[in-house]
Amino acid sequence: MAFDPIQEDCLRLILEAMRRERIYPLDDATFIERGMKQFREDPSQLITCDRDRSFHLTARATEILDYHVPFFTDEVAIEREETRAENFLREAVDLDEGNWDARRMLAALEAQSNDAYVSYLLDNREAVERDVLAAVEGARDVYDREYASDLAYRPLLRWLAATASRAVIAGQYRLAYQTVEESLEVAPGDPADIRHTGMLALAKLEASARDIKQYRSRHAIAYQIAGPLRRRHHGAEKSPDAWTLLAQMCVAYRSFDYRGADRALHALMRAYPDAAQPLFYQAEFPDGIYARVNVNPGSQDELILAISEATPLLQEGIGTPDNACFSAWLAGHELVQRSLREHTPQTPGGVGRTSAGGDN
Repeated sequence: MAFDPIQEDCLRLILEAMRRERIYPLDDATFIERGMKQFREDPSQLITCDRDRSFHLTARATEILDYHVPFFTDEVAIEREETRAENFLREAVDLDEGNWDARRMLAALEAQSNDAYVSYLLDNREAVERDVLAAVEGARDVYDREYASDLAYRPLLRWLAATASRAVIAGQYRLAYQTVEESLEVAPGDPADIRHTGMLALAKLEASARDIKQYRSRHAIAYQIAGPLRRRHHGAEKSPDAWTLLAQMCVAYRSFDYRGADRALHALMRAYPDAAQPLFYQAEFPDGIYARVNVNPGSQDELILAISEATPLLQEGIGTPDNACFSAWLAGHELVQRSLREHTPQTPGGVGRTSAGGDN
């Protein structure tokens, strides 16, 4: 699962409350439960400094931009809410210039093009890394060290994840793949789920089935099922994730290994029982501005998100004499068509962003 902004806001505020009240050990269940109750009732009870309020405003902006606006259909409402979120972000930056999440999100909203946004991310990456290093090296007590061990790294991981995902959209697949590898070196457990972007970039770089297998093996820590916050439900443990299966399918299709492509599609439809409509409609969903949208592992929402992010793969073959693109093969496959005839699951979410391309 990707980052949950509300959960992270709560974690940060409770940690700061522990610092103020000198609570130790940090796993004091009674204090944590009380803090969570206060957060649910009114988060402002826990906000006592500019840095805390800055991140809280960022979380509120994220709720609007990534979880509400994509489902609006009224243009007036969309503009009103986007303006409200942008104001939250501007205030967040005014309160804390070191709030790189807010600065990055503002840049995403203001960028004239995707390429311009990628350039911004590349130009400012070193500054983000310096701030993370300063937080780690400047940790002086147990509360600083707790923050430095996890929360301090998250803005950098989100920065790298945004760089990789936007590089894929820009067709800069080598940049995307290199960024993914660098992020996984910093955080092998991959709380940003950036490995999925790496899988798509790898497929676009004309990887083989063996390359995909080696990639998953090399990043086994990221792909393993471990810990209560990363546990998948039983049904999702039996098959690779949607990004892996789409990449395997694309690689097999590109090399005319239709049997291999069929096997990957079978596996995908077993892992996601209501896959037919998402695979047929292939709706594009707007990229999360804060981070990849947080969805339940193994859910239909996860599949819809993976298909949307795999747009560059689906577009392969468009414009050829027979227009034999991967997208058309997938939508017209007998497995998908038969399932559509037999089932009428819930319609997938709205259509969003941009087409993607590139020659590298």
